[in-house]
Amino acid sequence: MGDGGAEDELRPALEWLEQQDPPAILFDPHTTRRLVQAFVSVNDAETLPEDRPRKGRTFPSASLSDPDVYFIWDASPPNDVRTKLDRILLRTSSLGHSSSLVSVELAETVKPGRLTKWRPGASRGVRVRIPYSGRIHELVERHRRFEQSGAKIHRPGAGRTTLCAEPATSREGPIRGMFERLIVLKQVKTKESKGPSTGLRSTLSVTAALRGAVMKNAPQPVPEYISGHAPGSTPDAPLRSESPHLAFIPLANVGSRYSGGELLGVAVVLPSDFTREQREVCWRAVESVHELKMPWGSWNVEIADAEEERRTLLPETWTRSGILWSTVTPFVFDRYPKDLYGAEAEETVRQAFARFGLPEPCEIDLHYNPWHFGVPKAPAFPPAPACPGKPQRYHCHVRARFERPVAGPVIAGAGRFYGYGLFRALPENGGPK
Repeated sequence: MGDGGAEDELRPALEWLEQQDPPAILFDPHTTRRLVQAFVSVNDAETLPEDRPRKGRTFPSASLSDPDVYFIWDASPPNDVRTKLDRILLRTSSLGHSSSLVSVELAETVKPGRLTKWRPGASRGVRVRIPYSGRIHELVERHRRFEQSGAKIHRPGAGRTTLCAEPATSREGPIRGMFERLIVLKQVKTKESKGPSTGLRSTLSVTAALRGAVMKNAPQPVPEYISGHAPGSTPDAPLRSESPHLAFIPLANVGSRYSGGELLGVAVVLPSDFTREQREVCWRAVESVHELKMPWGSWNVEIADAEEERRTLLPETWTRSGILWSTVTPFVFDRYPKDLYGAEAEETVRQAFARFGLPEPCEIDLHYNPWHFGVPKAPAFPPAPACPGKPQRYHCHVRARFERPVAGPVIAGAGRFYGYGLFRALPENGGPK
């Protein structure tokens, strides 16, 4: 729309489209071209092309057996929106990259044939950028600021993404607990403000800062599904909500022999039964968070977008499925077992998984040592907050094996809403992953 003149009369069509859920994608098999390295001049306006250094780049490409690709939405646009979409599609010459030339039109039916169907929202698959409510306003506003200042900071980000994959053929897919989606914020270090580095021991202070920042940017009064406080709650007499609400977790570099456990970012975890409207409210609140203030320093943060490649900051790292899981932050007991590693403690862990919506594990191991590389021992973590007049809660590391695959994110125990009891899948042999 912008390249064609940015007519205001066409904007409602794009605003209608961004309100819809991500589409399914239908396409025929493809053949991948062998990668060939090309040397490309650095895009520097201050020197002539012949004086610019050349750097090696590769340009992945593939050829479809049939060139038609379908994006399928569940909704049908009204007639006035359809007319405007037709005008926009007629002038659309590329998709994604400027070298990906396309011809686009609205289709009423899909031609018969063996088409691969990708559905959005998969636990693993190919990451695809998607529109979302408010994206048009965001792009227009950032473009206006960039034209005024010329500062690169105002260039629009890549936006939100989702994983797309073919539906599982097995009738028995992985079991999912009460949580489903992650909104990831990464720490941003610049020349002006690098921000201190820290590790998993700082989980409680970082997640408390994240929760406070999200609540500050949420609608006021803060909804129960964000605050976790029941109606009638006050600062002096907080009442815990019994309804599903947000959880806040640290994202640390763990799981390989060279992992040091340093925090690269944080995430807000959404319950699986949130409505679309609730998810949108949460997204807007989290996207407005640009700084986290902890007692020991502050971070600049931003949404981890489609260009993020670090495994720790990819949602699928934490939402993948597996039968063997172990804690990255210690499990917090809501009772006081006589033996922290005995049968009573194991039963408490089993019940915690049941409250989370998962089956009881077939095997449970409890220890102060972690099973993931880069994770500190359980005694190195500060105790979880205790209720007034109550003794300090116990915590330890847990490894749990299930009979069927379980899909993440898995967070269990009394500390699940503020970063403790966060699990990550292990390979079935129990070693690092």
